[in-house]
Amino acid sequence: MADLTTLPVMTAAEAESIGFARFNDVPTLPIDIPDGNFTISARTTDGRRITFFFGEYRRDAPPSFVDIQYHDHSATISNANGGRSPVFDMLTIGLGGCQVFDSRQRADDDKPSIAVILLGEPKAAARSDRED
Repeated sequence: MADLTTLPVMTAAEAESIGFARFNDVPTLPIDIPDGNFTISARTTDGRRITFFFGEYRRDAPPSFVDIQYHDHSATISNANGGRSPVFDMLTIGLGGCQVFDSRQRADDDKPSIAVILLGEPKAAARSDRED
């Protein structure tokens, strides 16, 4: 079993004061993620389930990415392991509140089943010609 530091739920300001990132001014549960692979599984009061898998690229190293999966949508798609994975709607928010990606208008076969956040520095890309 991985060693975890168990901290109480606290205010966002309290979490920030001990080195955690602040996101919205709501109760916050700070968690130190151990090296290696690790999953946080969460459930809402009405039973909706979501998991956050912190994955390593090198054995016993700090995680390099986070796979996020919502488990309670009725539609599923084939996954890489020969099974089925639930799909979900998601959107991403960028510069000035712009919705960079929005899956809500896509067919179920085109919806994501896993969202992956890479825990490194973003790669620089050429700016588009759009006006902000």
